[in-house]
Amino acid sequence: MRVGFIAAVILAALVLKTVEPTAVSWLFGTSCGAITGLPCIFCGTTRALHHLLNGEFARAFYFNWIAFPFAALVAALAARAGVELILRRRFRFGLPALHFTPRVAALAGVSLLMLWALQVGLALRWQKHELLNPDGLLYALLVR
Repeated sequence: MRVGFIAAVILAALVLKTVEPTAVSWLFGTSCGAITGLPCIFCGTTRALHHLLNGEFARAFYFNWIAFPFAALVAALAARAGVELILRRRFRFGLPALHFTPRVAALAGVSLLMLWALQVGLALRWQKHELLNPDGLLYALLVR
């Protein structure tokens, strides 16, 4: 399972590095940003990862800053899997138990709303025309 995970990460990185995401945008269909007019939390992440893997850090940050922590998390998980394979030992990390309560749900909802507001704010401030659609409903309601 670890070998498959590591292989999948390497393959995905190679594909993301070599294939320009705009060349295969038809694979993803219509995005929520195209429908609503405003980018979602993950809009632009594929393009950001492409630029990140090609060493274009400013361009990656322009498309979506979430690519940086996402790439770091995937790299850390792949490194952990590699170390487990080499040492032939499984590491267990105790994660705290998270109980679903109304307070946790409200906190998660507020956190997602704040992330979305940050994405929209950055898209509007930097005039990211690739992620904005002036014909979208939310764009018309919130921006105009």
